[in-house]
Amino acid sequence: MDRLIFIAYTGFVAFVSLRPMNDIAVGDWDKVGHLVVYFIFALLGYRVVSKLEHYFYLCIGIVVYSGLMEVAQSFLPGRMMSGYDLLANAVGVAIAMIFARALFSDRNK
Repeated sequence: MDRLIFIAYTGFVAFVSLRPMNDIAVGDWDKVGHLVVYFIFALLGYRVVSKLEHYFYLCIGIVVYSGLMEVAQSFLPGRMMSGYDLLANAVGVAIAMIFARALFSDRNK
């Protein structure tokens, strides 16, 4: 079930990232939104791996995925690629890695 939720969330992130934004204004909280979405993404990822080493590689994959979403946005109307968005995504993943390791440390014993 955890894998299905992770895959569904991956699709959700792609949908939200790749939909045209012609008339939708993003507010001052845009970067916080990026951080939270990718924090959740990385926490869900923790549930689908069996070893901490695998989790590290999965998190790298999530950051690469976010970079691909940013590049794809440069081809969509009303969207643009942003290094700051990518940075917020990576910070969200990093915080989730720290949080997951502290919260679920007993799982790796």
